Amino acid sequence: MIREHLFHKRAAADALFRWRGGEVSRLEAFSDAVFALTLTLLVVSVSAPTSFYELYLTVRDLPVFLVSFAMLTMAWFYHYQFFRRYGLEDAMTTVLNAAFMFLIVFFAYPLKFLATFLWGLVRGDREGVNNLFQDPRIQELGFSEFDERVWMMHIYAIGIIGVFGVLAMMVGRALSKREELELDDLEIFLTKRALLHHCMTVGVAVLSVVVLVATNQPGLAGITYFIMGPLHGFVGWRGGVRAEKIHQALIEKAQQA
Repeated sequence: MIREHLFHKRAAADALFRWRGGEVSRLEAFSDAVFALTLTLLVVSVSAPTSFYELYLTVRDLPVFLVSFAMLTMAWFYHYQFFRRYGLEDAMTTVLNAAFMFLIVFFAYPLKFLATFLWGLVRGDREGVNNLFQDPRIQELGFSEFDERVWMMHIYAIGIIGVFGVLAMMVGRALSKREELELDDLEIFLTKRALLHHCMTVGVAVLSVVVLVATNQPGLAGITYFIMGPLHGFVGWRGGVRAEKIHQALIEKAQQA
């Protein structure tokens, strides 16, 4: 039994975890279609260039699409990994997956708006950045330019909390079914680590909101997100060391059986 847990259906891309997901289900196919549609919306929102200058602008602003594409790809990978590892398709997982898909579609445009804003800052295009916040229609509603920047950070935080919060609930659902899924010690540890990573992402977004409310400084709230990389890197490194120890212990136990 231990040998089966160690060596059965461990894919090269996920050597420490048995994959319980078989063929691509209709649930996964639907989810992939939503991801593809979301990426398409990000592309078609930019009209085809009709002059070399417009082509130049499209190439110049490529990092905006690149950042949006990278974030959505990361979300897709976590989603793909979840269904490959656990293969869950029960009612609760279906509901959570639907919520996740809704949030992915919602998150796409705020993400691109923020990426456009940040790329403008990097290029030093003050006029372009200011134009993002000078629409008279929003000003007629009583929003100042500063209010717009504050709400931009709120909306971005809501998207992060929603997307990774639902991912955390999906992984938590898998953890609650560890006996039914026959997760071994290593797989339980890796599941808990994935849950921790998603909760940390949510925690950083919540911290950003707290900083924003306490200081009323959207720039400072944005800087808060820079702690995410070192935090995930350190926890990931520690988790990798621990996972390798558990893996070796399981191998030794299997050899003695």
